[in-house]
Formats: sequence, structure tokens, C-alpha cells
Amino acid sequence: MKNFRILIVGCGDLGCALGQELSNNHQVHGLRRNTQLLPASIHPIKADFNNPSTLTNLPLIDILIYCAAPNRVINDSYEDTYINGFSHIINHLPSPPQHTFFISSTSVYAQHQYQWINEHSITQPTTANAKIMLRAEKQAQATLKTTVIRFSGIYSSQRLHLFKQVISGKSHSFSPAQFSNRIHLDDCVGVIAHFIMKLADQQVIAPLYLASDMCPAPISEVMNWIAKQTHTTLSLIHISEPTRPERISY
Repeated sequence: MKNFRILIVGCGDLGCALGQELSNNHQVHGLRRNTQLLPASIHPIKADFNNPSTLTNLPLIDILIYCAAPNRVINDSYEDTYINGFSHIINHLPSPPQHTFFISSTSVYAQHQYQWINEHSITQPTTANAKIMLRAEKQAQATLKTTVIRFSGIYSSQRLHLFKQVISGKSHSFSPAQFSNRIHLDDCVGVIAHFIMKLADQQVIAPLYLASDMCPAPISEVMNWIAKQTHTTLSLIHISEPTRPERISY
């Protein structure tokens, strides 16, 4: 099996977990502003993808994994992260990578009548951020040999949005049903690592994959399960949140 030189841009919880997994067989570099948070198995690159002056010493690599996350507090963070940041990285690499993985999300879909969706489903995003994400996918695929991976909602011990709502005693109403499409962070790592293994074995991979846990369920059902596990009493008050399209990923 071939050993790759890999650069992970955006080493948050997903990037760090992925880097640790890949470092068993490959040379892994991790780019982030605070490299003290990187695991010891990842070669640190202290830089900011939105500050080109910090990108002057990027390594020669075989595979680029772009899994940067936007700052949700800043209005233009999606544009800066997925469009401008990606361009800055590409422009400062010493040579183009053999393959790029661009980590996206199922937010690029707009179906809302409980349809099943897959890689062939139409993408017609309705929100500004989702439109930027789709544009960024197209930019990556037009620039480099790229595989886009659209993850559904990622959860882990570090991503506790629903858990915190349950602990506070809140829950979604049962009707109308609002479905939750999710994937555990460890499974996200497994998906990306699997595709890199296929490349190492000189197998062909597709330009697009949708990754979800295959078990969509109403959010109210998930929250009630969490409540039972934590012995929490729920108020059964509907939580006011931005409407999520009712679609089921597979």
C-alpha cells in the first residue's frame, strides 16, 4: 500500500481525529492557528488559511483534506472559509496535490417533503451559507481532482447540541415530525480513511459521496432516548429553531 504525504486544513475535532488515524500509515501535516492543540502524531503547521502571509512554507503533499470550519459569529465566515480560504491554500502549495477531499454538508439539499436523498438528488440550496457551500464544492472540483464528501449532522462527545437541550429540559414536539440525519465523528473519520486506503491501493473513487448513519429518526424521538439515558424530565415544549428541510439522507 502506498504511503501518502497528507495535509489536513482545519484540524478541529474531525481533523485531529482523522490525522491520528491516518498517521499510522501516512505522513500527516495539520494546519491550524493554534498548533498546541494538535496530537503529537500530526506534523504541525501554524498558519491561517485566511492570511496568505502565513502560508509561505506549505509542504509538498500528495493529498489535501480541506475540512475547515467557519466562525459562525462572523457574517462572511462561510465565504472566507470555503471560497477564499481554499483558494489561498491552493495558491500557496508548492505543487497541486494528486487528490483533494473537500468536506461539505447535506445543507446543499433543499428537499422538504420527507424525500430520500442521495448523490444524484438535485441540489437547490435556499440559504446563503448553503449556496456558498455548493459554490465552494464546484470551485474545488473545477480546480483540482477532488472528491466532495457531504456529511449529515456530525455528533460526538465534543458536539453536544441536542444533549445540552435535553439536560436543560427542552424537547422538540412530536408533531409535525422533524427528522434528524446524523453521523458520528468516528464514522466520518472511517469514511475518509476508507477512501484514502482505496487511493493507496490504486482504486478509483467517485467525485461525490453523501455520508450519513442510515437511520433517520424524528428529533423528538432522539431527544426522548437521551432523556431516558440521563434520567431527565422533558418539558415537551417545542424549541424555536431555524426550520430544517425534511429530507432523509442515505
